[in-house]
Amino acid sequence: MSVHRNRNRPFAALLLSLTLAACGSESADALLAKARQSLDAGDAKAAIIHLKSAIQADDGNAEARFQLGRLQLEAGDFASAEKELKRARQAGYAADKVNPLLARAMLGQGEFQRVLDELPQPETGSAAEVPLLVVRATAQLGAGAQGEARQSIERALAIAPQDVEVLLAQARLALSEKNPEEAMRHVDQALQNAPRDRDAWLFKADLLRVTGKPADAAKAYQAALEIDPGHAGARLALASLAIAENRLDDARRNIDTVLKDARNSLQARHLLALIEFRENKLEAARDRLAGILKSAPGFMPAVLLAGTVEFALGNLQTAEAHLNQVIKAAPHNVQALRLLAATQLRLNRADDAARTLAAIPETAEDASYHLIAGEVALARKEFDKAAGHFETATRLSPDSAALRTELGIARLAQGDARAMDDLQAAAAMEGGGGRADTVIILNQLKAEKFDAALASIAALEKKQGADPLVWNYRGAAYLGKKDRAKARESYAQALKLDPKFFPAAANLAQLDLIDKQPDAARQRFEGILKADPGHLNAMLALADLALRNKDEKSHVAWLEKAIKAHPQALEPRVVLARRQLARGDTAQALATARDAANAHPDHPVALETLAAAQLATGDTTNAQGTYRKLVERSPSPAVPLTRLAAVQASTQQFAEARKSLQDALRAQPDLLEAQMLLGRLDLQANRYDDALKLARQVQQQKPKSSAGLLLEGDTAMAQKQFDAALAAYERAHALEPSGALLLRQHQALVRLGRAEEGDKRVTAWLASHPQDAETRLALASLLLNRKQYKTAAEHYLVVNQNHPGSLVVLNNLAWALHEARDPRALSYAEQAFKLSPDNPSVMDTLGWILVQQGQTVRGLKLLQQALSKKPDAAEIQWHLAAAWAKSGDRARAKSELERLLGSGQAFPQEAEARTLLKQLQGATP
Repeated sequence: MSVHRNRNRPFAALLLSLTLAACGSESADALLAKARQSLDAGDAKAAIIHLKSAIQADDGNAEARFQLGRLQLEAGDFASAEKELKRARQAGYAADKVNPLLARAMLGQGEFQRVLDELPQPETGSAAEVPLLVVRATAQLGAGAQGEARQSIERALAIAPQDVEVLLAQARLALSEKNPEEAMRHVDQALQNAPRDRDAWLFKADLLRVTGKPADAAKAYQAALEIDPGHAGARLALASLAIAENRLDDARRNIDTVLKDARNSLQARHLLALIEFRENKLEAARDRLAGILKSAPGFMPAVLLAGTVEFALGNLQTAEAHLNQVIKAAPHNVQALRLLAATQLRLNRADDAARTLAAIPETAEDASYHLIAGEVALARKEFDKAAGHFETATRLSPDSAALRTELGIARLAQGDARAMDDLQAAAAMEGGGGRADTVIILNQLKAEKFDAALASIAALEKKQGADPLVWNYRGAAYLGKKDRAKARESYAQALKLDPKFFPAAANLAQLDLIDKQPDAARQRFEGILKADPGHLNAMLALADLALRNKDEKSHVAWLEKAIKAHPQALEPRVVLARRQLARGDTAQALATARDAANAHPDHPVALETLAAAQLATGDTTNAQGTYRKLVERSPSPAVPLTRLAAVQASTQQFAEARKSLQDALRAQPDLLEAQMLLGRLDLQANRYDDALKLARQVQQQKPKSSAGLLLEGDTAMAQKQFDAALAAYERAHALEPSGALLLRQHQALVRLGRAEEGDKRVTAWLASHPQDAETRLALASLLLNRKQYKTAAEHYLVVNQNHPGSLVVLNNLAWALHEARDPRALSYAEQAFKLSPDNPSVMDTLGWILVQQGQTVRGLKLLQQALSKKPDAAEIQWHLAAAWAKSGDRARAKSELERLLGSGQAFPQEAEARTLLKQLQGATP
């Protein structure tokens, strides 16, 4: 059998080659003729095959390329059409014929600006230019340039006032001006002039559809299909209507018909993704949209749907990026604006959401607008406003459980007695889900109506069956009743139903910690990891437990495991970077933060963390670059602009800092952080009137805030008006009592010669606020500078006891104890050195204490190392010189002192240094 095959193979190959040669022998003109015959027979697919063969036979055949591009355009394959039409023009086909079709291909991809940039502006006023004027007008409308579109249409009207395309362009302009009646008059005139004009029927169908007449729209689309049975746009419009009515199988049949002739049709692929979204096949929809956007990144329907899908998947940053792209192209797209506001709300950026909604003209008849506007107002604690929106939405959709629930929540926040009636009504509605029940339960728990909550929980359980969330609520109710045994049983039942249910494990772990059983708490989260080895929240919880137990190694290990299991997760990298910064491991923190920013290059938290790490390493240049990137990526640039200004000010770029702050305040006029920093710049530049004006503005904008009075006090201090400064600080403290404001009072009292009174005020505050470590540290520093070493040490000891492991605290504590002649100084200096053995300030403290306690050899070594790291530090030089003198090496001591005193640097021990140098000079033989 194999011999038989081998004998016939050459003959078969010869037959195949002869057949191919016969096919290939047809000329391009013959194949073009076949394409025309196929078109006459209504077979566009066969025509496309013949045209492609004609191009294969004659690559430079302009007619074949033009006709192929035209058919691809009709089929909705806009990207392929654009390529062929451009090649036709390059091959010599008349530009006035190609350009209008080429413009339509670009319009189909949403590339409005490219139409205007790449295609010529008609100049002669001839009839041949009318089609190009019309498509330019369409592009100008798409780009939001209505005035320019009107000019293009008027030019076309002057040439051909009864032309169907011109009348349809007038209709588009009327529709853009929200005048559908006028638009329909122009369309009807076009159909009167040309009753079988396919495009006029399509426009009429689109117009009927957007004015809420889907049945009439479907008839108009069918009329267009009777004229042109192969028209992809009409068939896809019918598919879109079917999707809106949830007739997904009908929609899919129409889409499949289109894809048989145009497998790359953007609209068809987009509608398939929309069907997948409707079927909750979110990952499939996302993948299909990614393919569309790879070939046509400016196709806005797909970008908008991609934003919707990412929102549904919970990928909020990605959703926001897509939606911002849509709004940049179409600033008044209501659907995109609403969804962007909802995205920002879920990102806990209610102020940004409010600004986004402000771009939507408020309409009393749009329930969805009032729903999201109410949720934004609720998040901003504007309860009256929220209730108003929800009341309007509920009136428009009285059977909506979701709206009734939101209204109940808003009224609940207002203390309105009708709130519980709304929530009970929502809970009773068919299809109401569990949100209303949940709000009722949470409100009852908050009001400590635990028995009522248990009854509501039982009602929810009847609706939803065995649900770990229900048992978690039950545990909270029993915990409120002080029945910890039943609370534990309830949480345990939740975990039994779902061993991965993190909230119940977290609640049980919290009870374990209260009972001083940290091992049991740890086992709760380890149990979740047994059920789900990659559970991110469980790993983060174990990292947090390790930190509570001062187990730094385990804390870092769990964070690193979380990063390995979830390479794209942001939180573990950010937590690790911040911990590394807190420990002073700035190089490691920078590496971790850079990884986070690489994984999430547009995420504000990642960029903020990277900038903080760059600042900690002294890299102010790259920190500024990171903040600039954050400004560019952020829809609300005010805060990152303020951060950028702070870095610029720290590097003496005062003019640049001022400009950044002015830009920030233009974006958000009441941003307090920017106002206060601008006030500091005014004071630094002696612009006292500007600073005081700003202080008064802040006081007016925020009458319950102490910030404006603080700036007023600082302005008075800068002008040496100490009584006025003290009065402003006292008024500020009365508004918002704080240790920081008492420290400001302390400064003013010192300048007024009343330092002891200042000490008493701050000490009294610390007596009633013993955990205020920041104020205690500031007071300790003041006392240290005033050489009240014993009292300073007492405060440092308290801080160290409450917050152990701080390098600054340990180093300053060691110094204060040493100056107070307390032998514990060496122990704390050693602890600081263990934390940071390469820190020159720490080495100086430990080295000097060792020298003073007679351990001169080790002390000298440390002081030499400290000076090598910080060669211009006058105090370290003084300590080293004194140590050389104490060791008996007078020559080195004398040399070091001469270098120090010759540098012209001022330092506290300068008088002692000069005395020692005289002694050494006098003793020199």
